[in-house]
Amino acid sequence: MFARIKQINKYSIEKTYLILVCFSTLLPGFGAIDNNPVRWMSLGFISVLFIIYDSFLNKNQSKIYFKNSWIIILSSVYVSVNTLMSDNLNESLISLYKLVVIVSVFYSCYIATKRIRNPLLFICYLFTFSLFFESVYTIFDFLNFFNNSFTGISQNRNISSSSLVFKLIFLIYLIDNSTLISRKINLKIIEVLALISIICLQSRLGLYSIFGIYILYLILMKSSRKNIIISLIAGLLFFQYFNTTSFENKIQKNYTFQNISFDTSTQQRFSFYKTSLSLFKQKPFFGHGLGSWKYKSLQYGNQQNQDILVPYYTHNDFLQILMEAGLIGFLIYASFFWILFLNILKFRGDKSFVLMLIVLVVILTNSFINFPIHRPQEYIPFIVVSSFIFSNKNIYEKNNQSNRSSFLLILLIPSLVLAKNEYSSLKVQGVLINDYKKNEFSLDLKEIEKIKYKLPNLSYNVVPISTYLSRYYFNKNRFIESTKLLAYSLKVNRNDLLTKELLLKNYIFTDQKERAYELAKDLVSDFPENKGYKLILQAILNDIKKQSQRMND
Repeated sequence: MFARIKQINKYSIEKTYLILVCFSTLLPGFGAIDNNPVRWMSLGFISVLFIIYDSFLNKNQSKIYFKNSWIIILSSVYVSVNTLMSDNLNESLISLYKLVVIVSVFYSCYIATKRIRNPLLFICYLFTFSLFFESVYTIFDFLNFFNNSFTGISQNRNISSSSLVFKLIFLIYLIDNSTLISRKINLKIIEVLALISIICLQSRLGLYSIFGIYILYLILMKSSRKNIIISLIAGLLFFQYFNTTSFENKIQKNYTFQNISFDTSTQQRFSFYKTSLSLFKQKPFFGHGLGSWKYKSLQYGNQQNQDILVPYYTHNDFLQILMEAGLIGFLIYASFFWILFLNILKFRGDKSFVLMLIVLVVILTNSFINFPIHRPQEYIPFIVVSSFIFSNKNIYEKNNQSNRSSFLLILLIPSLVLAKNEYSSLKVQGVLINDYKKNEFSLDLKEIEKIKYKLPNLSYNVVPISTYLSRYYFNKNRFIESTKLLAYSLKVNRNDLLTKELLLKNYIFTDQKERAYELAKDLVSDFPENKGYKLILQAILNDIKKQSQRMND
């Protein structure tokens, strides 16, 4: 497969960049509890190198200009203003740097695909090679050769499955356009491995998607119906075998069309959608600011008990953008897909038209029920393909003109710093959260003092990092430092329950009865079925009455 990539045309910086982009989205977390900051950081870094090469080192280049660049400029200004309007500026900056990386990758891939001969074929083979790697990893992971936690190459089965499904589209296209029997056989083997991997992951969207992809190819691509029918039957047989053996017990999932309406995740998604629309109505035009969903949505949590589900993402990119960036931001984002669709229509009559159309259907479906824009493993391959589509229709070239990519460099440098901060934070968050769950204190105060808790200021589960740090000061009876950290926590996420509980403990231990009473009363109001809060409130009230009686006596 690698040899085939080499044969398409000679090695070049542009091809190397695309290869690095593809495999940067598969990097592990390197000690962090989430692998995405490492992936965003690597994507930003290689984009910096590519832009430097393109702007200053490539003597034979043609300077590339985007048509209607004023739209891009106005959109950038709006996103920047929206970020500044957020209640939590630091978290908005974390979300903004990821958008900067996405735009930079799009721009760089835009240039790279323009300069590569037969770029679509190169992309297809690149994705196929990645598909083979991911499939083999997934199968070995399933067989427990690597670890006991089966998630595929990502830390989430749905993300791993979506990555495989997206690249499977390009493999099917390659099989249809390959003339050598030996090559077809090799590609078919990879297809079988991919199908087995997706079925093992048991992501409902993944399973339905491969069925939908084969049906679309069956309808739209008449030349390969025989091969597609064989693949579709093979996939159904694999799925049936998987669900009638002991393998399904390995991951404790068994999906059918009948149980979808009763599935917990489906009900949660509808709850998130309702919450997103409620928040949108509060600020319909400008939204609440980038990154605001994860802490704003907590105010709509279930108040019948203390168990809070943290909806870190809306599980619908369009609704989350609508809530965070308002109607204006939503129209900007939706217009990208509309323009992309118009450009895909220009491929009518070409063999690649069906491929492009299915790519758009798959990414839109995923965006409506998941959050691919927040996961580089899912979204960046789509950006690579989009850049190819646009690069064929929407740019013109001028020689001896200075390009504008230096502006992206100015944005990418601070973005890399933010990505590094997020990565460092996620490494230490694993220790802090594990200590909290086990009620332990594995770090001493000198180590705690060195931890940066303001950028980012929210942990991956939306609890302020300063809240976790306050535990250690409270444990050493340093209540003043503990209270100061909790006061900051309430500024960045006033809906966090853990912060309020720890603050209540501080008030009780420092004999601040009035404040303790007010906070306990709020907790009882928010969680009326929680008996523990009622007992604490009653105890505080009794102490206040006794103190008042002593003063009167």
